[in-house]
Amino acid sequence: MMDTTALSCEMDRQTFLALRARIEAFSGIFLDDSRCRSLSRQVARRMMAHGLERWEQYLALLDRDPEGREMSALLCEVVNNETAFFRNPRHFRALAEVVLPEMDRARPAGQPIRLWSAGCSTGQEAYSLAITVAEVFGLPPRRPVEIWATDISARALEVARRGLYRERELERVESPYRRRYFTPEGDAFRVIPPLRDLVHFQEQNLMAMPFPPVLRGMDVIFCRNVTIYFRIETCRRLMQALYGCLNEGGYLFIGFAETLWRVFDAFQRVEAGGAFFYRKGKGPLATTAAPMPVPRSVPGGRSVERPLVLTSGQADRARAVLAEPRVDEEPDAARANYRRGLDYLLNGAYAEALGAFEAALRVEPNLVEAWCGIAQVHANQGRYEQALETCRRALELDDLAEEAYLLRGLVRRQLGQLKEAVQDLERAAYLNPSSPTAHFYLGDVLLAAGEPPRALQAFRRAWRALSRYRDGALIDGVPVHLLREACGRHIQALAAGPGTNPPDRCR
Repeated sequence: MMDTTALSCEMDRQTFLALRARIEAFSGIFLDDSRCRSLSRQVARRMMAHGLERWEQYLALLDRDPEGREMSALLCEVVNNETAFFRNPRHFRALAEVVLPEMDRARPAGQPIRLWSAGCSTGQEAYSLAITVAEVFGLPPRRPVEIWATDISARALEVARRGLYRERELERVESPYRRRYFTPEGDAFRVIPPLRDLVHFQEQNLMAMPFPPVLRGMDVIFCRNVTIYFRIETCRRLMQALYGCLNEGGYLFIGFAETLWRVFDAFQRVEAGGAFFYRKGKGPLATTAAPMPVPRSVPGGRSVERPLVLTSGQADRARAVLAEPRVDEEPDAARANYRRGLDYLLNGAYAEALGAFEAALRVEPNLVEAWCGIAQVHANQGRYEQALETCRRALELDDLAEEAYLLRGLVRRQLGQLKEAVQDLERAAYLNPSSPTAHFYLGDVLLAAGEPPRALQAFRRAWRALSRYRDGALIDGVPVHLLREACGRHIQALAAGPGTNPPDRCR
């Protein structure tokens, strides 16, 4: 009978360091000291699958596996493969309205436009790219288009190739796209064959450089929420490799929690469609190109989008009301309508959110939270001047309204009013010093304003504030572990001396 005594304990530091080194060498993923306990549990599950009893036996198994199959299986346990269709819809809007039309004009008719989803996990991002392509060019596309999707996990790629997803996994896919690109199959939905045929799935370790020829000559690369697990030097190596894979004038999209500042400066930063991304080569900014009319509505228009700001308190209140019935007639109708407005806001239903917030104000005209909700609806839809005016009205009612300062600061950051944005975010952080988002966004704006020392202080305060949250929690609709990784990366980049590691979360 197998002795599982060792597996019920946390691994010793020597074993942890040995495993961490092997994981980083294979995948680029660096696990800080705080991951020792969770890694112990994850490795224990793999050891039980192989009937192993001692940590050193598992290390030996990894060393006897030159193809890395067991390491890939372990990484499925270690890495959060959370993904979704149309995650960060602004990226797909920019792709549809700006990037693909620009490529269509620039490329000869017979030359394919080539896209790569690097780190595609179970395929949602790759199929989101395919839907966007189909919306712009039709299905089959009127011009050649290739979509490549790679991942280190053979298990994830099996799911991606099947193209079968549960209904809740399609919650960000609008009904017209569900009907057009998916067919019901039992209690799930399958990607239709013509769309699935647009995507070529391939196993690829992003640390296995140089990449094969088929992954070179790309026009668009999506590599989002991959480098959050990397140290700066590893991230720099990958960015150099991806830069080499892009054609001149090609585009790179990275995740919200990632930055190339002080990591790799060869790209030109671009803003279009409300999104930030990167271009290879000088050339005109993508925002100077007139968008081509898109044959149908842009994918992701009503998807759940990361708002400019949604405080953790707002998010908690919204989630609490998800199952509530309509309660307009209750005595506290203003609060009930406000909570329903947050529910709509979380789900990207902006017209409904606006109606609910306005209904709340008809009952209670001085409800500051509802004014902030209206301001956020305006901001999320790009109506920045209206958002600023609504924030002003909220602050007239309560000059200590942290949410109003936070939102106004982010709107001013979008408008390039960095000095004013810093002032607002400093007020928000002062009013709520335990808010991770206030400090995080303050650090981001200070960085943009050219004040690295003050930005470093803000990111460190955000890091400390995040210690109150578990990794699985959400703040502003963003997983805490992504915010934590983003803070760590900023701190590492800003701290004195190259190669400084992110701070230990227990400090």
